This record gives sequence, C-alpha cells and structure tokens, in this order.
Amino acid sequence: MSDLITVTDCKNCGQQITTYNFCPDCGAKKITKRITFKNLISDFVNRFLNVDNSFFKTFIHLFSKPDEVIDGYIHGLRKRYINPFSYFALSVTITGIYSFLTEKRLEELMNTIDTLSKEQLEIQQAAMDTSFQYQSIISLLLIPILALISRLVFVNYKKYNLTEHFVIYLYSYSHIVGLMTILLLPITFLSDSIITITIVQFVVYITYIAYVLKRLYQINLKKIIIKTILFLILGGFLYILIGIISFLVMLINGTFEMPTK
Repeated sequence: MSDLITVTDCKNCGQQITTYNFCPDCGAKKITKRITFKNLISDFVNRFLNVDNSFFKTFIHLFSKPDEVIDGYIHGLRKRYINPFSYFALSVTITGIYSFLTEKRLEELMNTIDTLSKEQLEIQQAAMDTSFQYQSIISLLLIPILALISRLVFVNYKKYNLTEHFVIYLYSYSHIVGLMTILLLPITFLSDSIITITIVQFVVYITYIAYVLKRLYQINLKKIIIKTILFLILGGFLYILIGIISFLVMLINGTFEMPTK
C-alpha cells in the first residue's frame, strides 16, 4: 500500500490546494503521507520540543516577560504564543493527572492532622472529594472570581478592564498552577505534612500573581505589596463565603451529613 495520499482540498477549510504545500487561505500544511510511528514522533517533537514552538516560548516568557505574553494577546498578538484557553486546558489536564495520582496520598496526609476533630476531618474529606470530582469546573469558575477581585483591587487603574483581567488570570493562574502541580507531585509523596504543601503552594501562587501584575501595571514594589494585601483581604472574605455556600451544598446533596448525638 502506498504511503502517499492524493490531496486536492484543505482538510481544515476546504480551499483547493492541489498546487500548494500550504493552504493559501488558512495556512495549514498539506499532508500527503499516511501516519506512521516515525512521523507521529516527528510531529510531537516539532510541536512541543522545537525551540521556535509557541508552547515553549509561552512557558518560558510567562516567567521572563509575562507582560509581553499577556498584554500582547490583549492587544492583538495571536500567533506568537498559545492562546489563553488552550493554556488553561493544558493546566487543567495536568492538575487532573496530579489529582488522580495523589488522591489516596492526600487522604492519608489529611488524616495525620492531629488538631482537627473527627467532624472537621469529615468536612475536609468531603470538600476534597468534591474538588477532585469537579476540578475542571471549579478551576473555570475560579478564573472570573480572581479576575473580579483583581479588577476591584486595581479599580483606580484604567489600563485593563474586567474581561482583560480574565485573560490575565487564564494565563497566570494556568501557568503557575500547572507548574506547581508538576513540582509538587514528588513532594506530595515525600512530605509528611499536607499543611506544608498547602503553604508552599499558596505562597508561590500569590508571589507569582503579584509579579505578573507588577509587570503589567508597571508599579513599584511598595504599591504591589499594598495591592497584594488588599487582594488577600477581599479574597479571604470571598473564600469564607464560598466555603459556607459549599458546606450548605454538601449538606443538601448528601455529600456530608451533620453528626447526630
């Protein structure tokens, strides 16, 4: 059987491409060879390991110059970096794998907390089970919440509107959560303290988000510290409110039952 395929129309947009190697309409490459293991590996390498690849550049530049990635996308730069929704989807996939691999281990670590009563452990376990079950939905809902808090914190700045703050957190939240998930995978099995793991996550998350916002708004260290404290205060109130709502939902749907005497 021949490895070559006759292609007359672009498989992506339907444009006639008999005499072209790339579609003149959408830019897609004309594929004339059947899939083999060799070209499948080659495609993977070209897409994810090539130094000119958009994923590689997005990942590196979200550390070195996040303002260029995020502000660039907001103002029309679309080809150089991965779009924020794709980056978010990648992050959710990574955290989903992490949850699958560490669920039992996190349960073990939760049960080692001596300061929690039996009822508190049951509430924590129910909350953890719910977060694992609806992780992608929770992450998607968390982005606009973070964007809203951030917009309120920077209400005296007109540089970015609420929707643009949504883009900021699609990139920054996805980036730092995905990265920390990978780094925490071995630590979760080596550490005996879930509190330590949680504190490390929280500090890294807040520090990175503050760094991104400082670069985007081009403000000094004193101002970003004040903004971060305000963000934590507003976020704390909202966290308590969400916790109360989540507890009521768990009671209603039977995920958690109040102990009876």
